[in-house]
Amino acid sequence: MRNVLASGVGLILFAATVLATCGDAATSSGYLNAGVGIVDITPTAPVILAGSPTPKKSSSVRTRLYVRALVLSGGGQKVAIVTLDTLKYPVEHVVRARRQIETRTGIPAANVIICASHTHYGPLWSYYGDRLVTPIAEAVAIAAGDLVPCRLGTSRGKVEGVSECRRVIKDGKAWNRWQLAPAEADKYPAEGPADPEFDVLAVVGKDERYKAVVYNFACHAANTRAPVVSADYPGDVQQYVQGHLEYDVPMFFLTGACGDVNPVYSARRELLGEKLGGEIIRCLGQLEPVAKPSLSIETRETQMPGREHPELKEAEIARNWPGQLEHYRAAFDNMKKREKPGYPYFFTGIRIGDDFAIVTNPDELFCEIGMAIKKRSPFRHTMVAEQTNGAHGYVPTSKAFEGGSYETWFGEHSYLTTRAGEIIENESLDILNSLKRAR
Repeated sequence: MRNVLASGVGLILFAATVLATCGDAATSSGYLNAGVGIVDITPTAPVILAGSPTPKKSSSVRTRLYVRALVLSGGGQKVAIVTLDTLKYPVEHVVRARRQIETRTGIPAANVIICASHTHYGPLWSYYGDRLVTPIAEAVAIAAGDLVPCRLGTSRGKVEGVSECRRVIKDGKAWNRWQLAPAEADKYPAEGPADPEFDVLAVVGKDERYKAVVYNFACHAANTRAPVVSADYPGDVQQYVQGHLEYDVPMFFLTGACGDVNPVYSARRELLGEKLGGEIIRCLGQLEPVAKPSLSIETRETQMPGREHPELKEAEIARNWPGQLEHYRAAFDNMKKREKPGYPYFFTGIRIGDDFAIVTNPDELFCEIGMAIKKRSPFRHTMVAEQTNGAHGYVPTSKAFEGGSYETWFGEHSYLTTRAGEIIENESLDILNSLKRAR
């Protein structure tokens, strides 16, 4: 085992060396400037954990929570990629944080993406004194002051057997697996797919070390299974990768389209972090250099229409999840009071080089939609990052609306138009095609 591990580390070091030295070092054509900033936001006392209709209080800390910022600069452009270990981050706080970042660093607010990991095992933004605005701006300011020339590389990984569509079809209706008895959970067909493929972007300094690793995986960060503060499996992946590289490497997790995808709960908890971390290690050993890492960005601010003719699905709730009937009655009433014809909505696309792009949306996007965007993207490597620059709840497929279940019930977590999935797919592809044409 030791020889295998040593061999694997050797391949990784070789790949990093190739990235750090390929091309003419006397020119800057193969480099982008990159900087990293990290701020610890781990609670110092027990907190109410987000992510469950029934509140739970933390008993300890399993893995720490962070704001991480990666700033990339080149060709007169600067972008900031920020990841948060929290359940979600609403658009009004995104606007404040981006404004403060622009004031402190000069990076245009439109050039900042803020992606929540969707961990169910940390406090909500409301726990923090200024709703995380200052830690986010501080992380970006640190990263902006840390810029050094780096080379970039990309790779694609695949991990199967750790994630699954959590919705199954029973008697023509959609049920979540946990709404069924354990013996029934695997008896019925899944409504949709789970996406085992993901992309990796590695940032390598001239010292041949990884300055940052960005990856995108489509699975809910809900694997911890205990009342502890945890970054969930992205925290496990961080520990796994750093343990194998034997030095600290900031891991930037961009949440993939996983509105209907959860970890396989019948598997042991540690498996997801081990398999995903192991596959990232493999990817780092076979990176393809980004030969011309030019940088471009496209941001679109629009209004996403609200739900057509919202109604309380009382009979369906009583059948599928009777213990939460009162919760969803209250959620329906509260959302009706706050209902709007449309909601401020941000799309962002970032292009790095000729064949890598990130496109974002502020939702819990069903996996099938994210997979369709990736399949039709003009880029070989495309990250579809949800929960980014806002938090507008679930966006199911049209098929899922027919099946029903809680992701479709009107309330705080589901209030956008039933056409939102189609709109997001089309807008995302338009942005990606526009970025592909840009030079």
